[in-house]
Amino acid sequence: MKIRDSKADRIFVYIPGNRWDDVEGTDQRLAAALGENIPVLWVDPPLAVHRSFDRGARPLFGGIELQDVASGITRVRWLFVPGATREPVAPLTAAALSIVIKSCLKVTGGRPVAVMCTSPVMTIPDGVSGTKILYVTDDWISGADLMGLSPRLVKKNLARNLQRADITLAVSPHLVNTLNQESGLRVEAGLLPNGCVLPAKAAKGNRSRTAALVGTLNERLDIALLEKLAESGISLLVIGPRTDKDPAVGARLDRFLASDTVRWLGKLPAASLPGYLATVSVGLTPYVDSEFNRASFPLKTLDYLAAGLAVVATDLPAVRWLESEDVAVAKDHTEFLNLVHLATGTPSDPAIEDRRRSFARSHAWSARSSALLALLGAPSPDRQISTSANTTASNRTAVSLAKE
Repeated sequence: MKIRDSKADRIFVYIPGNRWDDVEGTDQRLAAALGENIPVLWVDPPLAVHRSFDRGARPLFGGIELQDVASGITRVRWLFVPGATREPVAPLTAAALSIVIKSCLKVTGGRPVAVMCTSPVMTIPDGVSGTKILYVTDDWISGADLMGLSPRLVKKNLARNLQRADITLAVSPHLVNTLNQESGLRVEAGLLPNGCVLPAKAAKGNRSRTAALVGTLNERLDIALLEKLAESGISLLVIGPRTDKDPAVGARLDRFLASDTVRWLGKLPAASLPGYLATVSVGLTPYVDSEFNRASFPLKTLDYLAAGLAVVATDLPAVRWLESEDVAVAKDHTEFLNLVHLATGTPSDPAIEDRRRSFARSHAWSARSSALLALLGAPSPDRQISTSANTTASNRTAVSLAKE
């Protein structure tokens, strides 16, 4: 971990819901933004003992290694018994996590300014200094089956972390309300929405009458709507990996991706996305209406705007919260198709594209990380902090709340 300034002994400990090299999402993007301001110790979920580490890492002891993976970010990988997230083993995993973090902090010489957990199954550790933050990035309980986790374990772990946290944050207005209504718990969660990665400069390309769908392909998408899009003759560019588990959904996705109007590129490096988005005219956020999706904050919506694209989305609370004139919200499949046809038939306008990019800029990950760090003793006078999920348009960069 590199020394940057007189406060370089400060470290932000990040306990994510996935591994650093998994599909890039909220955790990796927020950590990267934090790493521009403060060293981040990223602690991967445990690996089973029969797994091996990659070359180029710095082994410590007892199955722990450190690896610099990005600017300001040191990744911790550690070995533990198989089934570490299963209910009988979970207390041992929590104790081991605390030991791993304290061991790494001794090596790096760091003093945690905060320990933030965004995992549905890892427990905020005991014995580690710093402000304890729980950041709930999805409705983990309703999505447990989708994520292959025990709903019982997720519910117990969430209750435990809500009690331990000094600050509780959630990714969407709907999820803030859900947490604040938790039975038997005095929770006052604040809102820290997803952000977007801003391209260094606007990518050049000739926009075609094509709609783009970027992101993971699985049961969260409205498969029936995708089928209607393909049948309607709209040219579709699809970018992202598949994680579907339901055989029936998988068969329908197979047929959709094999359609003559669909070009599927699979998983691509994030750096290549702006070039592809510069060739299309509209981005799609076609989610099915479910409790899990209502609590979500799709990354793709802001990413489309950052690329200068118009967006057509199904009706989600997070989409409504954005209140962007460049995000058209469809009430049903017919309206969704009509809006996509309208968007693909509208000529590009550089001034309107700049307006979309400007809107996205106010929702950049740098703004999210600045608001989060402001809670930890680095106030930013140009950033308002609110405790309400029903935030006004003038205060939409991030909201937060420290527990009384």
